[in-house]
Amino acid sequence: MTREYLEEQLERWKKWLLVCAGAAVTFLTTGVDSVTSNPGFPGWFITWLILQLGTTPAGFMILCGRGWRALPLAARLNTAFGYLSVAWIALIGVGVRAQPSAFLFLVFLFGLPLTAAYLWLRRTRIDAPEEMFP
Repeated sequence: MTREYLEEQLERWKKWLLVCAGAAVTFLTTGVDSVTSNPGFPGWFITWLILQLGTTPAGFMILCGRGWRALPLAARLNTAFGYLSVAWIALIGVGVRAQPSAFLFLVFLFGLPLTAAYLWLRRTRIDAPEEMFP
């Protein structure tokens, strides 16, 4: 794959990320609402499964995929971790629906390593000095 083709694909993945983020936030807010008012939201598991199967592999594919390595990590890092963050938000929605004590467990179990990995990769890749004259 050429670099130009990957840049075009990355722009499409960024647009699709906004759709997935909206779905995850909606899933989370309906979970909070179902705890307070109507506990029976039919089909929430299928919604969660679609979000997880659509965002988690996409995040890892953009981050670690063989074809995507032609594009610099600094260009694809935010998009990849955006997909992984959407998957994390969907997990919070499951935690809210299951029971509130599971909410904190999911936040610390998945959120802290995700944040630490993002900050570490961002620091090592973006702060690297660039050559002025190759």
